[in-house]
Amino acid sequence: MTEKRPSFHTTWKEFSCRDGTDYPDRWRVSRAIPLAREFERVRAALGDRPLTILSAYRTPAYNARVPGAAMHSQHVQGRALDVAPPVGCSVAQLLDAVLSVAHQDDSALRGVGCYSWGVHIDIRPSDRLMRWSGTKPVQIV
Repeated sequence: MTEKRPSFHTTWKEFSCRDGTDYPDRWRVSRAIPLAREFERVRAALGDRPLTILSAYRTPAYNARVPGAAMHSQHVQGRALDVAPPVGCSVAQLLDAVLSVAHQDDSALRGVGCYSWGVHIDIRPSDRLMRWSGTKPVQIV
C-alpha cells in the first residue's frame, strides 16, 4: 500500500463514490486498507486475474438513488465493494473464490452477496459471515 493507492491493484478513484465524492479520509486506514487487502486476496484466489470494482463507497444521497440498495448499506460506511468477474470467469467462479477467502481464519470478510452481475463483499463489524443471494440475507456461522 502507498499513500496514493489502497492496494497495488486498486485506486482511490475506484473506492470513491460514483457521484464524484472522494472516499472519506477518516476511514482510509481503518476501512479502505483492510477492504482492499481482502480484494487482493480474492484476486489472488482467481490466479491474479483483474477484477472490476463496480461500486465502493457511496454517500447516503447516492445510495438512496441505487435501486435495491439497503438503507444501512455497508457501502455508505466505506466497508463494501461490488466486484464483477474477470473475462472468462463466471459469477459462480468469482463467488467460489470469495468464499474460499472468507472461510480463511484470518479473513476480514463478513458480508458476501451474489448477484447476476457479480459479488458484493464487505468487512462489516461482525463475528459471523452474512451471505445472501439477491437481496435476502442468510446468516452463516
